[in-house]
Amino acid sequence: MTRRQLDGVIVKDTVQRPYPLSRYVKAWAVHAFTMTGVIWVILATRALMLDDYKMMWLWLGIALVVDAADGPMARKAKVLEVVPWFSGTMMDNIVDYMTWTMVPVVFMAEVLPFGGEHFAIGAASLAATSSMFCYANTKMKSSDWYFVGFPAAWNIVIVILWLFGTPAIFNWIVVIAFTILAVIPWKWVHPFRVKHLRIFNALAAITWVAITAVWVIIYPATPLWILIPWWISGLWLLVAGAIRTWRDRPDPEALIESAH
Repeated sequence: MTRRQLDGVIVKDTVQRPYPLSRYVKAWAVHAFTMTGVIWVILATRALMLDDYKMMWLWLGIALVVDAADGPMARKAKVLEVVPWFSGTMMDNIVDYMTWTMVPVVFMAEVLPFGGEHFAIGAASLAATSSMFCYANTKMKSSDWYFVGFPAAWNIVIVILWLFGTPAIFNWIVVIAFTILAVIPWKWVHPFRVKHLRIFNALAAITWVAITAVWVIIYPATPLWILIPWWISGLWLLVAGAIRTWRDRPDPEALIESAH
């Protein structure tokens, strides 16, 4: 910020001072890391086309790890300050929509039972459309970094349906339920940004993803040693969101008083 005198009035000029080359290198390295998401999308799509479902999920798993890591990296490198004209948030949302929603729902339409081809396309369209209420929602996160509404995690939902081999009616119930959850203010914990019990949330998320990756590799085997920690870590994350939602519930007495 500089100042200059103009007809006796002090005028402030906003001038972005250049950063050291190393700062630019770090910032663009983080952006490049996020951009690898499109590579994982291409590889996952190709695996889906070749009916190599295990490989598809593993490529999407790599994309998930990148998505979990690039945010903290960007904040540490202060990417937004160094390269303000290039929106890392927009890029991240584009990649996330493809990896968290689009590739998984195409897999869902092609592989999971929904009572016929047309019904499967309808279910996939419902899921893909519901994700718009996440990515286009300017109030997607609460002030304490919980997701407000289902955060379009269709990759997680669909891999679970595939691993358990659920029937068409159950799949429909799940798709409809999570579509509804996308538009109601139910809280979902962000395991790496919510400060309350962050270390336990992060540990639960890492455990769940790692075990799911192993399960995908050994599928269709489903040993008990997989299921026990898988359920414990998954339920921890769900309960954390449910507790936060319960704390935000309206006070019935206050609602009655406001009605009078």
